[in-house]
Amino acid sequence: MKISLMYGILLMLINNGRIRRDEIAAHFEISPRTVQRYVEELAACGMPVESVPGPRGGYVVPDSYKLPYVLFTAEELDRLRLCADALTGTFKDEIGRSVRDKLAALSEGRIMAAETPPLVIDSDAWNGSSGAVQPKLDAVGAAVSARRTIRINYTDKTGRQSYRLLDPYTAALKEGVWYVYGWCHVHGEFRLFRLARMKSIELTDDTFAVREGADVRAALSVNLGDRINLELSADENCLTMLEEWLGAESVRREDGRIFCRAIVGDGEDLVRKILSFGSGVKVLSPRSVAERTKAAAAGILSVYGG
Repeated sequence: MKISLMYGILLMLINNGRIRRDEIAAHFEISPRTVQRYVEELAACGMPVESVPGPRGGYVVPDSYKLPYVLFTAEELDRLRLCADALTGTFKDEIGRSVRDKLAALSEGRIMAAETPPLVIDSDAWNGSSGAVQPKLDAVGAAVSARRTIRINYTDKTGRQSYRLLDPYTAALKEGVWYVYGWCHVHGEFRLFRLARMKSIELTDDTFAVREGADVRAALSVNLGDRINLELSADENCLTMLEEWLGAESVRREDGRIFCRAIVGDGEDLVRKILSFGSGVKVLSPRSVAERTKAAAAGILSVYGG
């Protein structure tokens, strides 16, 4: 336990730069005095841990210091291999294969030998569309690495198509959907774009400097929309799909009918998800979601001459 704690403290210092003693104590749930003792032992072993005095002081490891190797437990190697395998269908390239081969070598084939792994995560789509995603991901990845502005032919959620310049900061996978986050030249702000809506991606000769204020995780959270309490009534044939979507604990039976109540994100995909149940599901609340669903259904009906 002592060695693992010391190693954890050292990794925390390497990864975070200067950090206060009380922050380390809170993270590992130990006393500040114990942190001080472990840091002193690390220094005695030759680790370049320095103490910085003052109210904003703490401990720091020079940026130039790198561990000669990193030790992984068997469980940690299992988790790394699981994560790598989960993206097999997404990254079908030489880098992905190399990562998986090296992890297998680290584990001495133990993970490879398991015929039935205890946990499997498959990020590939059922419709096999990931092959069409890879060229776009490669183009965005090249632009991100080179800090090059891209020109995209983009279709927004209203169906309006436009060409725009984008400084791509990162690509992100959220609930099976790829997004590109960056600085939009048209709107003059950071925005999130669906990769699937990019009809074309052209690498320009212009480079860009990274701006302050970028926060892709916040953008991904906002994209889900405000959290709302959704209440539905449903037919019996929709029960299984509702349980898969919102969880069995969200479903109840009352007077021979099925009701479902759950907290969901009121994002752009919510109405489409509700419509996927056809006439088997009815929105009881919020009223605003019911009205949007009704309008969308009326639009579909008009397409078929209803």
